[in-house]
Amino acid sequence: MKISVIIPVYNTKDYLHQCFDSIVNQTLSDIEILAVDDGSTDGSADILKEYAQKYSGKFKAFFKENGGQASARNLALKEASGEYLGFVDSDDWIDLEMYEEMYNKAKAEDADIVICDTTDHYKDRDVYHHASQFTDKFKVTPSACNKIFRREFVKDTTFPVGLWYEDFEFTTKSLMNTEKIAVIHKSFYHCHCREVSTMTNNNARKNLDIITVLGHLSDFAKNSALNETDANNVLEYLYLEHILITTVNRLQEQKNKEKNKIIKIMLKEIKSRYPKFYKGKVFKEMPKNRRIVALLNYFGLSVISKLILKAKATISSR
Repeated sequence: MKISVIIPVYNTKDYLHQCFDSIVNQTLSDIEILAVDDGSTDGSADILKEYAQKYSGKFKAFFKENGGQASARNLALKEASGEYLGFVDSDDWIDLEMYEEMYNKAKAEDADIVICDTTDHYKDRDVYHHASQFTDKFKVTPSACNKIFRREFVKDTTFPVGLWYEDFEFTTKSLMNTEKIAVIHKSFYHCHCREVSTMTNNNARKNLDIITVLGHLSDFAKNSALNETDANNVLEYLYLEHILITTVNRLQEQKNKEKNKIIKIMLKEIKSRYPKFYKGKVFKEMPKNRRIVALLNYFGLSVISKLILKAKATISSR
C-alpha cells in the first residue's frame, strides 16, 4: 500500500461526497482511505457506510464517540498500513492527481515529507497559497493536509487530543527530525473556508493551547535530530512567531471579553522565557514587519499592530 489517506469526519455531510469522490478517484490506485466518524449527528455516518460498501477494500469506515479531530486521526493512524500518510479534512477536497504526483516525488527524492501548495475557497474569492515555497522548514504552513509523511519516519507520533494547534505539533515534530523534504509547486489541496472554523471562532481561552503545545515541542526537541543550539533557536522562533505575533493578533480580532486577559497571559509566557528577545539573533533575523509587530505586541500595543496589519491588508487587496 503506497498511501493511507486519513479523514476525520464530524457533521460535514454537505461536503462529504465532494471530498470522498476526490480521493476514491485518485490516479494513484494503490491507496487506502481511512474515514473516521467522530460521533456525527447530521447523517455523515450514513455517507461513510455508503462509500465503505461501494468501495469495499479501499474505503474503510470507523465510528467512535465524539472526541475531537485529533482522536479521530489517532485512531486511523493505528490502522494505517501505507508507506506514506496523507490527511484530508472532510469539508475539503483534492485534485485527482495529488497523491500520484506526491508519491512519485517522495520516491524520486527519498523524502520523508512532501509539501504542495493550497487554495482557500471563500464565497466571493479564491486565495492561492505558495505553501511549497519557504526559506526555512519551520516557516512552512503547519497544516498536515498539504503534505504526505513517510509512515516509518512518523513512528509513534500522534496528534494531541483536546487541544487546538494539533497540526502544528504533529508537523513540527516531524520537521525537527528530517531534512529530507521535497516540494511540488502545484495547488493540489483545496480548502472550503467556512465562516466558523476552529481558528476563526470567538473562543479566546482555547488560544492558550498554544502554550501547552509549545511546551510539548520543547520537550520533544531535546531528543530530536536538532543539536542544542539549533533547537534553542528554533524554539525561540516558534514562541515569538506563534505566541507573540500570530496568536496575540488573532485574539485582538475577537470580541470576546476575555481576550485582554488571555493576551496578558501570552505576554507573561514570552517575558518569562525570552525577556530580552529583541536583542537576540532570532529576532534580528526576522523580517522587519514581523519585528515591528512583535515589539508592539510585547509592549502592550497590540491594538496598534492590529491597525497596521489591517492597513497593509487593505493596500495589498487593491
